[in-house]
Amino acid sequence: MPIDALLARPGLAPHLRTLVGAVVAIWRGDWPRLRDWFATARGLDQPRQDLEETLLQAVLFCGFPRVVTAFEQLAEVWPTATPPTGGAVPVAAQAAAGQALFATVYGSNTAAVDGLLRSFHADFHAFVLEAAYGRILARPHLSAHSREILAVALLAAQDQPRQFAGHARGARHCGATTEELQEALVTTFGDTPAAAFWQLRLR
Repeated sequence: MPIDALLARPGLAPHLRTLVGAVVAIWRGDWPRLRDWFATARGLDQPRQDLEETLLQAVLFCGFPRVVTAFEQLAEVWPTATPPTGGAVPVAAQAAAGQALFATVYGSNTAAVDGLLRSFHADFHAFVLEAAYGRILARPHLSAHSREILAVALLAAQDQPRQFAGHARGARHCGATTEELQEALVTTFGDTPAAAFWQLRLR
């Protein structure tokens, strides 16, 4: 679906729709589409930091190689005089911030999810809590509400139904509405049967 048509739809704020579109394009390796989303965000006078934070989050879902390319695309579409720095929760507070966010996302399932991660590998559990949640997802420039909507879109694009369901609940715990999640899926798949399929899984 054309970007202009997506932006004309109600239900999801334009500044958030650009981030959903961008992060899904990263997962798909669709660099022309990513550049279009970057240009759109710039044209909307959206803070460049929104995109920077989205790319940092994309490391967790899409991997380093794709995000290296994504940062290269951002630098071409939206150059900056100096590389951005900072924005993280202070190091001494990251563990607590990560734990708090993890508990917010998973709610009554927190202990079960924590135990599952521990059962896989102790270092994997530590990475998820300390690096993913404490160092990246707890970064304050993007709200947990925004980050969970991005997660829902990505997990649908990746065909991960179990984690999709967990983060759909997490998005609601962070204040996302059903309409926002539905529109994130339209942004991901267009107005197609695939969007309808994942929208049904929100119920």
